[in-house]
Amino acid sequence: MLDVIFLSASYGGGHRQASLALTKALDLCQDKLHTEIVDFMELISPAINRFTRFTYTKSVRNTPALYGYFYRVTDTLKLDTLMEKHLTNIGLGKILDFLAERSPRLVVATYPMAAGVISYIKRQGLFDAPLVTVITDNTAHSQWVHPETDFYLVGSEQVRHGLIYQGVPDPKILVTGIPIDLKFSRTPPRETLYAKFGLRPEIPVILVMTGAVGMLRGIPALCQVLDEFPLPLQVLVITGKDKGLYQHLIEQRGRFNKLFKIYQFIDNVEEFMAVSNLLITKAGGLTISEALAVGLPMLIYRPIPGQETENTRYLLDAGAALPVYDLKDLKAKLHLVLTQKHFYEALRSGAQAAGRPEAANMAARILLSLLAGEYPGSVPAMTASTV
Repeated sequence: MLDVIFLSASYGGGHRQASLALTKALDLCQDKLHTEIVDFMELISPAINRFTRFTYTKSVRNTPALYGYFYRVTDTLKLDTLMEKHLTNIGLGKILDFLAERSPRLVVATYPMAAGVISYIKRQGLFDAPLVTVITDNTAHSQWVHPETDFYLVGSEQVRHGLIYQGVPDPKILVTGIPIDLKFSRTPPRETLYAKFGLRPEIPVILVMTGAVGMLRGIPALCQVLDEFPLPLQVLVITGKDKGLYQHLIEQRGRFNKLFKIYQFIDNVEEFMAVSNLLITKAGGLTISEALAVGLPMLIYRPIPGQETENTRYLLDAGAALPVYDLKDLKAKLHLVLTQKHFYEALRSGAQAAGRPEAANMAARILLSLLAGEYPGSVPAMTASTV
């Protein structure tokens, strides 16, 4: 028997990162818990998983407007019936066999399709363990909302209000912040990191992150703008798993006038963020939560319609970031941030205020309460502040 099963996905990396952060926090809170992270779509069908992951990546990279249209349509048109039919024909038996074999005491979904499927199974009376949905973006998109979900762990009050608007009872919604690895709350001193990275403390450090699979496009041209910027800069670029982009930038680096350090996929993002003065990135839910945790201001480059637009809106409301829509806009926003000290300090203060570095700990304590059977009937008005 398992204590907790996390149903995740491999799209973009954020769903799995949130699951990993929660398992680590649970391990710290209580020894000898049995947990497992499962790629939900891989469980249903490896072939379908490969196809949908490829389709998602290509649509976001190459046709973001079409992806945004799909996002808006699915926010107003619930696809439960189509999903249930698909599962009946393809994956329902596998899921039921899996649940019977593992017998989890608690299911945590960090991927909306998984939340919908478990909700459907519970509605049919085929499974009765509590279901917790962890929303990994600052959005209340309807595909996260399912009637048999027992609790929602969300990143912000913005999401809580959105869920209430969709009819979710307020006591089911707990604002914890999006769970991120606890190492973002314990970064080394900046002076130590300057020495580690070979950087000069008097020159601003710009961090460019393209996403786990290089989803941020136009990086070579963006780097050219940074190199030609009229003020001194030091630039760190993380290309993730995009080997082609990494190789291109390594070849291009010899022609740059400024200091550029190019990296592939790394596992110490917290140090890169802690040593930097500004982050240029896409608006992934986990990435922006990590940056906020270390108080790092952001320029969100060409936010993709959909959840990235929602995440960007959240950052703007928090006063922690600015959107950038093209290279000309990048030059203007960069000049504003780096030449107007009061403006930069306001962005940093906004990021620090919005950061929730202990979100995973808070969420883990809630999960432990549920494992102990402490539902709202015995824990009145359970909120993040009381956990």
